[in-house]
Amino acid sequence: MINSTPESYRLQTEQAVVPVSTKERGTAYMVNKDIFPALEGVTTYVLEVWEEAMRLPHWHPNASELGYVISGAIEIIIWRSPGETAVFTATAGMCWFIPQSALHSLNNIGDKPAELLVGFSSDRPQDMDLPVAFNGIPVPIREAYTSPHSELSQWRGASSNPLLGKFTPPTELQRVASGSPYAFDLAKVTPLLNEASLGSVIWGVKSNWSILENISMLRAHLKPGAARDAIWYPDAGTLYVVSQGEGEFHIVVADQPVVPLKVKRNDFIFVPMGVLHTFLNTSAKDFEVIAFFTKADPQPEVSLAVATSFFPNSLRQQAMTEYGLEQKGGDPLKGLKLSGVSPYLLKLS
Repeated sequence: MINSTPESYRLQTEQAVVPVSTKERGTAYMVNKDIFPALEGVTTYVLEVWEEAMRLPHWHPNASELGYVISGAIEIIIWRSPGETAVFTATAGMCWFIPQSALHSLNNIGDKPAELLVGFSSDRPQDMDLPVAFNGIPVPIREAYTSPHSELSQWRGASSNPLLGKFTPPTELQRVASGSPYAFDLAKVTPLLNEASLGSVIWGVKSNWSILENISMLRAHLKPGAARDAIWYPDAGTLYVVSQGEGEFHIVVADQPVVPLKVKRNDFIFVPMGVLHTFLNTSAKDFEVIAFFTKADPQPEVSLAVATSFFPNSLRQQAMTEYGLEQKGGDPLKGLKLSGVSPYLLKLS
């Protein structure tokens, strides 16, 4: 791995990234591999779209998009081909998926700013906005589109991505049915864990959201005093983004001391494939992270406790007490609760 220290896997977003702002329209923290070198095959933008504003119609030539609504309400319009279009609304706790190269827009239809996490299946996602596209084509083609009208042929627009623009919701779109395979409501999915004293874990992957390609997600909500079981993902990298509260990550990197990585809202933690890690809620308030995986169908996590319990007792004890030139007494795993299923979240003593 190029990044050899735990600290290199953390991005304190608001300290390291200058937000892109459009006056009276919103802001975005746009993160790619140039800003956060640890990234491999995935990134996320933290996007705030104000009332009566939109993320302009655009497409991503090199990435699928998977988004999560922290707060607010957005209308999503997708045009993938003449036979495959969608218009639907996503509110807090819901997700959306945009296939690679599909034209789409995100439109705030609420009465307050919409706070969004927008994940991509590339660590350097490319954007092509509609105004930029039209400005780049030859004038004779524009004239052919609009003849006998001259407005578009005379138009000179943006040559770089303007990101956000004004949006006044047309009433006819509000009558369109909101059901769509591109939308995913986490509240309607059976959680992997849901326990009042610990929190909840739920994911949207290809097995329960079949339309996904190249990317998937997980939401972990931790109550005060709860921690994630120590795990690694055997076939996918994972980008965590803090959506609520404050906490602490621990990443175990070979030949490096393990140091606590404190995180707060909008901070990033990237964990490469196969790297052991855990995180915990260190505050008196709820802590929540959204994880974006580098594939649509990641294998379930490998729990350190469950994996260790797979081995025979004698082998476990020998491995933990006699290794290399060191010998230690006792059996540190004597009280390990054997289980074939990850506990997901643990109660800290």
